Amino acid sequence: MSHSISGSTQAYLIPGDPVRNVRLPRMFNAAFERYGIDAVLLPMQVPVRDFAVFFKSAFLARNVRGMVIAPPHKPLVVDLLEGCGLFGRVAGSVNVVRRTEGDQLEGDLFDGEGLIGALDHYNIPFRGKRVLILGAGVSAAAIGVALAEGGTVNGAAHIAMYDKAAGKAAGVAAKLDAFFDANVVAADSNAPEGFDLVINATQLGLSDDDAAPVDVARMDSHAALFDILLRNQPTPLVRAARARGLNAQAGFEMLIQQMPHYFRYFGHMDAADAMTADADFLREIIYPPAMHAEIAQPLCYRSPSVV
Repeated sequence: MSHSISGSTQAYLIPGDPVRNVRLPRMFNAAFERYGIDAVLLPMQVPVRDFAVFFKSAFLARNVRGMVIAPPHKPLVVDLLEGCGLFGRVAGSVNVVRRTEGDQLEGDLFDGEGLIGALDHYNIPFRGKRVLILGAGVSAAAIGVALAEGGTVNGAAHIAMYDKAAGKAAGVAAKLDAFFDANVVAADSNAPEGFDLVINATQLGLSDDDAAPVDVARMDSHAALFDILLRNQPTPLVRAARARGLNAQAGFEMLIQQMPHYFRYFGHMDAADAMTADADFLREIIYPPAMHAEIAQPLCYRSPSVV
């Protein structure tokens, strides 16, 4: 980060535990510098037991304008806010907080919108389609909200959630099904047959010796796969799906697509518009070297009628 920090610099914080591997500080600070914004995003190592005190205390500093929330703190934020967006309320977690002009703290959740943007970027159809979500944690709930929010026309026609923890998927699915005009159910197994899109929202794949979250060989020949993991990409799951010729994508784009939402939420409209038009500089920051060739090739995943 080469731009200087002064007494007028706006501070944004990213509390998490751990924060050693968070990617957003590099991305945010590169964008602040690129667009001439006098601001900085700093990682904060905060244990769960101290989070509520830290959260309230940090905003006593008048130049702290907002936070981006890293795991495991996303579910802890909702009850600490004066206002919360729809996605955050339904999913029960928040990944961004801002100080308003009225000195209130309000938050929202952009994980799901990042997923929608990533699917569109790679021309992975989901509107009116059948989607299997593997996992029922915070990220899976956010993804479910985003896919269900559009109803059965602009969103997925059918959403099935599977989690090995008994009852976990059923609870999330029931909440989404009741809240939105969508068909959301808990799946009895991770069988991918009959689904147009499979989304891995589990931690399986962070290590090469993890069990596969789904049997790629059983996926329909037209189906697509999206793996939200950021580390160890391309994961064995992504590699196996690509070996079958399926449209299989890593989770980086989900993070990229959230960046304009973050900046717009914080009031940096021009930067948000610029990133929407061209975010390749961010991709160069977070894509591993082995995948850099894919940055300039999103069109190779699109049908001839779209190109």
